[in-house]
Amino acid sequence: MRALLDRLANPLHLLIALATLWLLATSAWLGMYRRVPDPAGWINASHIALGFAALVLGAVYTLACTLSGRWRLYFPWLGGQGGAVLRDLAGLARGQRPMSEGGGLFGAIEGLLLLALLAAGLTGALWFAQQGSESALAWRSAHVIAAWSFAGLLIAHVISVSLHLVDLIRN
Repeated sequence: MRALLDRLANPLHLLIALATLWLLATSAWLGMYRRVPDPAGWINASHIALGFAALVLGAVYTLACTLSGRWRLYFPWLGGQGGAVLRDLAGLARGQRPMSEGGGLFGAIEGLLLLALLAAGLTGALWFAQQGSESALAWRSAHVIAAWSFAGLLIAHVISVSLHLVDLIRN
């Protein structure tokens, strides 16, 4: 299973990136509040379909990233290694670029991004399941917060990857 997940990791990353960029880019044109409008329209329908797909892909990708003890790279504080994140943050304050390996700040950003992806997918799925009910708007609000969190962490992730590429080019 580990070998299969390792082979799938890069294609999953690409599919998740494409799906979530579409979801974020088109979210301003959604017409869904308490329920999916009738007719749904292609923006709403694509958001729902890609949202469910991103949830499944994100769950498999999270599994691929965290099996065999790799979870420590993405969630260092869970393994009692929060000091690496704090050292990276202190280094940033001194103008030093964090290391890209070792479960520090960059890995923690990736872990939080994975959690935000799953949170956005789960809250979206729960909103869809509860549409038309009293709790639908609460799930929609939770989904919006999770999606904005995902967007902010995605920006931090892109910056982190860019800094990592700068390190690779310099070495």
